[in-house]
Amino acid sequence: MTGRGLVVDVGGTTTRLSAHRDGVLTGTTLRCATPSPRTAPDTDVARLRDALFDQIADHVLRLDRQHPGSAEDIGVSFGAVVGRHGIVRDASVLWLEPSYGFDVVRALTDRLPGARIRVLNDVAAAAWHYRHLGRFVLATVSTGVAFKVYDAGLPAEHRVLAGPELTGGESGHTVLASGPGERLPSDLLRAAAAADPEARAHLERLGVPWCECGAVGDLCAYASGPGMIRIAGMEARRHPSAFRDSALGRETRGDPTRIDASALARAAATEDAFTAGILHRGTRPLAARLLQLCGDLGLRRAVVVGGFAHGVGEPWFTALRRDLAELAVPAGWFRDWTAADWDDLLHIPDDADVAPLAGMAAYTHDQRQQNRMIVKPVNEHRLIMRTTERPVCGAEHVLLRTRYAGICGTDLQILSGERSCEPGVLGHECVAEVVEVGRDVEGVKEGDLVTVNPNNPRDDDDKLGHNRPGVFGELLSFDAGLVRRGQVVPLTGAADPRAVLIEPLASVVRAHDLIASVRPPDSLLVVGAGTAGLLHAMLARRRGVRSVLLATRSARTRRQAVALGICPASQVIALDGRSADAVRRSTGDGGVDAMVVAVGGGVGPDVVEALWPALADGGVLHMFGGFPAGRTLTVQGGDGVDVSAVRAAARAQEVTAPTGRRATLTGNRGGRADDFRTAVTLCEERGPSAMALDRLITHTVSLEAVPDAAAELLATGTLHATPALRVVIDFALTGHVVRKEPPWNR
Repeated sequence: MTGRGLVVDVGGTTTRLSAHRDGVLTGTTLRCATPSPRTAPDTDVARLRDALFDQIADHVLRLDRQHPGSAEDIGVSFGAVVGRHGIVRDASVLWLEPSYGFDVVRALTDRLPGARIRVLNDVAAAAWHYRHLGRFVLATVSTGVAFKVYDAGLPAEHRVLAGPELTGGESGHTVLASGPGERLPSDLLRAAAAADPEARAHLERLGVPWCECGAVGDLCAYASGPGMIRIAGMEARRHPSAFRDSALGRETRGDPTRIDASALARAAATEDAFTAGILHRGTRPLAARLLQLCGDLGLRRAVVVGGFAHGVGEPWFTALRRDLAELAVPAGWFRDWTAADWDDLLHIPDDADVAPLAGMAAYTHDQRQQNRMIVKPVNEHRLIMRTTERPVCGAEHVLLRTRYAGICGTDLQILSGERSCEPGVLGHECVAEVVEVGRDVEGVKEGDLVTVNPNNPRDDDDKLGHNRPGVFGELLSFDAGLVRRGQVVPLTGAADPRAVLIEPLASVVRAHDLIASVRPPDSLLVVGAGTAGLLHAMLARRRGVRSVLLATRSARTRRQAVALGICPASQVIALDGRSADAVRRSTGDGGVDAMVVAVGGGVGPDVVEALWPALADGGVLHMFGGFPAGRTLTVQGGDGVDVSAVRAAARAQEVTAPTGRRATLTGNRGGRADDFRTAVTLCEERGPSAMALDRLITHTVSLEAVPDAAAELLATGTLHATPALRVVIDFALTGHVVRKEPPWNR
């Protein structure tokens, strides 16, 4: 499997995009200016953010035309304090305001539906580019200053030592110990942090630097590009004669407001003493911080990247080397260091400009090689996330990448222990893409979009997500037998979350075919208003059954069925002791031609006992759900009917009901290949007569959110306190995400 994708690096001044293949950048890098309050001070920040992500989406689509399929997997190196799930904690350096809580992933998925978005802070991304160095601290000196420590000896998810969200290392916003702000009035510091111009002017007169984040005398205030430019302006105004006579003064025509990074770089290149003093003032605190980190963690290498440091170039690094030499003490961790060790401490890469982009490509490729799955520990009623290495595709294997999966009632029953199955990995409803095919496998090819039939047609006890691992994992490995038995079912068109319903719909199709083979119904009673019950009602209407009644105990589910437009209120009845009488009244006392029982909780036999009077003479009773193994159904003239035997064989058995009327019992467990093909056709139909399957999908969740979501569904039947039908796992979502009313259902 080759890993195509796109990577984006959002910096304070420039945003860059490139395609990659297997983690290596390919083709041309696109560049555009990052919309910023610095360049558009009168523009609302929200509009600048929209402009940024509109711009990124446009360039992504442009690159995707050059590298087809790459836009499905996008890595974003983001120049702000941001977690691995894309939630901003502080973007002051980027947007001059924190923008706390802004969702980078959501901003892009709204514009690029179906894309999988991974986000890293740009410093963490750059660290991945230098992974060959082993253990090191990486410092970026650009619009801001930040650090990340990388350890190649740790598992991939822990190599960047910055906490689970990778938001650690933002030491640039830490006030320096014994800094100048300690002796100043607190009200002055608060005013300066709130951007009061008079307070900041007073700090300048005192020679105290400040940062956009609101801190006074933090590391960014000294060492970052904007910080050092402010220090240069401050020194120019405090020492006008020295400034006027300096190379920096000549570069700026004696105007401190004209000082920028380019002017500093040009002046520093002339070995100008005034400019060298400014560089020294900014790099000395950085040198101290690097030595502290190396001493704290036992590091021998410090990598420095960032547009400002490399833009000023050798004079800046000369200042940093001098500061390191002056501050170094041969004690503790540094006691036995040789001259060669000190020479090797500072690593100045010649490809720093591309590090965040290339590192993001390496990171996203590595993540594609990992396989996250949801596991139910044996004899426990909880789910956990587990990460393993990417499965290897053997000669007789097929490797699938899951796009969507459905959480159904059976999964929750297994989780609760109501069913004694222990599959390890739950789930049996999915939409997946074939990503690798073994050399001895025929019938599928890389790129095919498929669903799977979890039921082995040759062994009723062999079921995915029941006694074999299911589909709640990013990568699924199946043997060729699954293909040969027709359990890998091809889909057409683009990936669609509705297709998770193909598996239950195939089972419903089989049920209706069985009923029709005995007695094509003119009237039908569906008992149960979960996803399966509603599918029965929808298919019956699609097939022209004149009267479709729906019975359920819960007033909430009755209201839901009406609100979704699946049944009119006049045909939805309460399931209670008077239900049979209500059905008989609605059918002129004759009863319904057929009854489908699709309930949960193992109460199917009890429901049937109460509803026998609702079934017409010669009617069909189909046992679909809610019938536990070992239960029998009471009829006249016998010891009872073995429900499991009828359902397993999908047979028809004539009986005499306790009411004295003739009846035919049918039942089924799962669908066959023909049923799946019919279900695929029904799912892919469009137009006014199509089944509105999207109405049954009430929530989407990320894989990471599944353990908590399943626990809530099991406890209350709701998700985020709202009624749930089918909950779909969207594998493109990152972070802990639960969404109501997904885009395709609005």
